[in-house]
Amino acid sequence: MPAAPPHSPPTRSDRAAPASVGEVVFEQASDAIIVTGPDVHVEAWNPAAERLYGIAAADAVGHHLDELLRGRAEDGTDLDDEFRKELGRVGSWHRRIVQRPLVGSRRGAEIIVDAVITSRDPTATTFSGGISLNRDVTASARLEGQLATLGSLAAETGRGRSTREIAATALEILCRATQADGGLILSVESGYEVTGRLGISDALVGRIETTGRIGERLGAALERLDAAVAVDVDSAPVSDGLREALRADGLRTVAFAGMRVAGRLTGLLGLGWRGEARIGPSGPVLVQAAALVASALENARLLARVEHGLLLERRLTERLQTLVELTRLPDAADKATIARYLLDRIALLLGAAGGRVVELGGGLVVEPGRDRLATLASIGVPAALDELQDGRPAGEWSFVRAFTGGRPAYVASIGSAGIGAEGEAAAAAAGYRSFAAIPIRDEGRLDSILIALFAEPVDDLPIDERMLEAIGRVVDISFANQRLRQVASASQERYRTLFERSPDALLVQAADDLIVDANPAALELFGQGLTGRRAVELAATEPGEVEAQRGAAIERGEASWSGIGRRLDGTTFPAEFELTRISIAGEDRLLVRVRDTTERDRLHQELLQAQKMEAIGLLVAGVAHELNNPLASIVAFSQLIRTDPSLPDDLRHHADLLIAESNRTRRIVQNLLDFARQRPPERTPTSIRDLVEGVLALQSYSFGPSRIAANLDIPADLPAVPLDRAQIQQVLVNLTLNAAQAIQTRTEQGSVRIAADEIVRDGRRMVRIAVTDDGPGIPADLHSRLFMPFFTTKAPGEGTGLGLSVSFGIIAAHGGILRHEPGPSGVGATFILELPVDPEWPVAGAAPEAPGRPGRPGGTARSAGAPRPAPAAEEAAARGTAGAGRARVLVLDDESSIREFLARILERAGYEPIVAADGATALEVVRSQPPDAILCDHRMAGMSGTAFHDAVAEIDPALARRFAFMSGDVLNPELRDFAVERGIVLLAKPFEIDSIGPTVARIIES
Repeated sequence: MPAAPPHSPPTRSDRAAPASVGEVVFEQASDAIIVTGPDVHVEAWNPAAERLYGIAAADAVGHHLDELLRGRAEDGTDLDDEFRKELGRVGSWHRRIVQRPLVGSRRGAEIIVDAVITSRDPTATTFSGGISLNRDVTASARLEGQLATLGSLAAETGRGRSTREIAATALEILCRATQADGGLILSVESGYEVTGRLGISDALVGRIETTGRIGERLGAALERLDAAVAVDVDSAPVSDGLREALRADGLRTVAFAGMRVAGRLTGLLGLGWRGEARIGPSGPVLVQAAALVASALENARLLARVEHGLLLERRLTERLQTLVELTRLPDAADKATIARYLLDRIALLLGAAGGRVVELGGGLVVEPGRDRLATLASIGVPAALDELQDGRPAGEWSFVRAFTGGRPAYVASIGSAGIGAEGEAAAAAAGYRSFAAIPIRDEGRLDSILIALFAEPVDDLPIDERMLEAIGRVVDISFANQRLRQVASASQERYRTLFERSPDALLVQAADDLIVDANPAALELFGQGLTGRRAVELAATEPGEVEAQRGAAIERGEASWSGIGRRLDGTTFPAEFELTRISIAGEDRLLVRVRDTTERDRLHQELLQAQKMEAIGLLVAGVAHELNNPLASIVAFSQLIRTDPSLPDDLRHHADLLIAESNRTRRIVQNLLDFARQRPPERTPTSIRDLVEGVLALQSYSFGPSRIAANLDIPADLPAVPLDRAQIQQVLVNLTLNAAQAIQTRTEQGSVRIAADEIVRDGRRMVRIAVTDDGPGIPADLHSRLFMPFFTTKAPGEGTGLGLSVSFGIIAAHGGILRHEPGPSGVGATFILELPVDPEWPVAGAAPEAPGRPGRPGGTARSAGAPRPAPAAEEAAARGTAGAGRARVLVLDDESSIREFLARILERAGYEPIVAADGATALEVVRSQPPDAILCDHRMAGMSGTAFHDAVAEIDPALARRFAFMSGDVLNPELRDFAVERGIVLLAKPFEIDSIGPTVARIIES
């Protein structure tokens, strides 16, 4: 290191009696002063330099400074060039340097100084020597280097180190950095407490902790936030007792700094040196070190609190988890399993060493001396206590008496259990000193008791009765939850059963429109692989409409609409959709019900058709009746004219034409009546194959010339069907004839296929017969009119339009169905008739007999077409009753032509006719001049025929039996029932004139 040029250094004797103030300062300065000449030889070396470098002044003066010290800059720059330039420019140089003595007692020691060198002659142009003032900052510099370590110490408290570990590590760092011989860290918040110490005797620590306060002088010295004290022990601002303790421990120099947290003094950092007095770290550095140590200790305390809080939280979480587990009793478990489940978890929750669950056999009311406790579960209970419990009545146990009296859960010492000296001894032998008792109630009824056993006394248990009551409530809730789960499980099972067995297609749709479940009916309707598909794919409706309905279902809870369903293979069908919002496992779902309405729509159309046909039938019946009256007159008078012997041949021919056309008209009206009022079919078990083959034989003429091939597909084992052979034959003839006529409209050859098989519809066995042709088919716009009377697609004069309507009525009378379908692949037409194999009503033939009323014979409704009576009877009738003149016959009809015709016929037959146009007039005749027989129209304006008969019966019951109804609809069910009950003859319109006389004769004879 550079130094001032040599000069005459003061001797030791000179230093003893300094000649000037400068020499006094030189001798007593605390910083090392070195004076060198131009050749850097030492000319002066003060006592502080002797202490700092360990080199006596006599050994230093006269020697080249490089022989005494080796110096370097901390950053490695060349010191000679640097300080010479500075001295030449400003006359001084200042720098922190590191020195190492080459001789003396401190040889090799590393000393850090703040060096200030001034020139001896500032006016000189060359180096004239210098005066170097070197302040020892070794302790401060080293401590500054360790401040980063202290800072990281505070950051590393996250490792979970305790405050004492932090304090010990900090003292090691401080003592090593400052070369202190000892140190301590005090907490002064509640008296003196040594948090950490290093190199300090127990006596000194005891003296410090018993002082109990920091001391007024030291407290005042450290009052400022940046205050620090570094002095020898004799000058330290401490009490005399503490000073003596410091001296006794060999300490000569001490340094103190306050430790603060948020500006509040919380502790004290102290360092001490025992050897030759040394300069410690500077005050600011020591204050900074104390602050870092305080921060590290505070962080450690905070972390300890956090860890303690986390520990408490973990314990609380474990308890809460145990409480949650208590609410989930095992499903489908027996009582002992449930008891063990509760005991395991409650013992863990309370920290019990053992326990048991006992069941009250007598229920809520315990009868001392008779009832016993039954053990359901046990943990860590000695056999002696088990035997004691089994042998003593339940009422002798204190917790049993307490709970039957309504007391909640509680904790107590073993001595208060009421188990006697023997029981207490057994419990003590097992190490148990206290117990907790918790009642277990099921739907409010005391069912059993849980007893937890503890090795600790009651006062040391971390539980109270409120905790036990809470556990008891949780256990009660757990039993309620178990019942709810059982109910929910049963409900879910029922739901699943209904879901799986529902005949309708059911889908469960998630919030994202994906199908998450589908029942077997849905898989059968749409196809396999529904899960995971979007529900909107199953509707052939506009997607916007489906989304709108879905949104409505989510908002309102339900929605429904009719549309078109789409199967996975692309085919479609008419469908009804219903959406219902449901919740499954807490998640919103949509239950989608899809119903294929194909069959229902078909049945609906058939119902509409049947209703339409019924309405038309009523209309036709009325029209036929109205036609029959004038037609009866036309037919009767035509026949009457033809019988006139004086009629010319040309007029007779005209009369024959009139009769022929009248008969033709009568057949049309009869067809109308057959359609409107079908007669009951006379059913006979019939082979369908034989019947069809017979029809084809009849149609051979129609099929042959037209080059029509007939194909049969009728199994041999098809069951016989009870039917009216003639009526069904009429239907099949009509259908096959229609098919042949349709094929004839084409030039190429055609075919008619008749197939039959057995089916089941609505639980009934049916035989289905399908007649299919490959003709041009029937336009779709005509399908709804096919079975209407008088509707035909044939040319005028080729058909009446009654064939299908009459056929429809015949099949309906058999309890079957007749419908039309387009032919296969849309070619031709198919007519399907279905007939029941096992009819639900008795086979009908002639009208059933009915028992006669008292005083009048029973019998059937007699038709005018019955066999004629013997000629003798007819002659007797013509002669009149008892030979008293001609028989008188009352004719009641509101049609004048009918009255005139019947009067002429009766005259010719030898009867005396009496005609009346209304019921009132006829009743006057019955009262005044009773006739021998009555011919009455069934349908008349005003009084009906049945009302007139009842009036006659009241006047003359015998005459009411000599009665005949005239009707154009003798198959009318109401009329037939009325006639059967009263044995009345039915006379059909139009009349055959040859049948009138015999009919009247039979009436009179009866």
